[in-house]
Amino acid sequence: MRQMNGFRRILIRSTLLLALLPTITRSKIQAEAADGNTPTSIAEQYLFAAANQERLARGLRPLLRDPVLSRAAAFHALQMAERGDISHGFPGEPELAARAATAGVHFSLITENVAQAPDSELIHHMWMESEGHRENLLDTNVNVAGIAVVERGDQLYAVEDFASTVETLTIDQQESSVATLIATSGIPVANQLATDAAVEATRAARQSCASSTSYASARHPWFVMRYTSSTLNKLPIPLQTHIGSGKYHQAAVGACSASEASPFTSYNIAVLLYP
Repeated sequence: MRQMNGFRRILIRSTLLLALLPTITRSKIQAEAADGNTPTSIAEQYLFAAANQERLARGLRPLLRDPVLSRAAAFHALQMAERGDISHGFPGEPELAARAATAGVHFSLITENVAQAPDSELIHHMWMESEGHRENLLDTNVNVAGIAVVERGDQLYAVEDFASTVETLTIDQQESSVATLIATSGIPVANQLATDAAVEATRAARQSCASSTSYASARHPWFVMRYTSSTLNKLPIPLQTHIGSGKYHQAAVGACSASEASPFTSYNIAVLLYP
């Protein structure tokens, strides 16, 4: 089973001639290039358009081009072209997740396809004929792509990175998102109140988030849940169950930064429930 905090690395090299090529019209490439959401070279435009055509044909949402991820892909494509070889990492070069994070991409999942071939149509065909490459390209969990192609002699060196991006939110915004979800149950949330007691409860929740073994509150909560997630659009099921039990009449939400450095982005949340 695939894990969200991970990446698949697959490479392919051209050794065959192509019998059938996917049909991507020049007008389609030009139209997508005009919207500012596509790469600038014809080869990159083709690969981006071809990937989205494959997804749309299967009822999947199209990918957006992430310019930051594209820059990370371009750096690696240049490394391959300079060496005349394909790989997901060369000596002294950061691996995929680190490259993307250093470039400034915030993601919970990242995968990569690389290839070498004389033209972009052949590259796309090979990716679609390879199970792992095809799975990356059609992954329903990703929402952006960064595509780069570097030419050397008669060969193209292509990198196609896919990611599931995580929205950048402040601590206050994270807490507000979770507090709004809890408030729909009818339980008052300290983060939405202006009393001294509410301010203290919010402070305690933040401190509890930063601690993995204890809670920081003079008033003891009946239930404490810490969780990590790449989205804040729903509460964890165990937390929903406790909120719906009717035993709790006040809540406090605290967010905190990750205790350990990681190229993957996620939200760290603590929820305190009081009687």
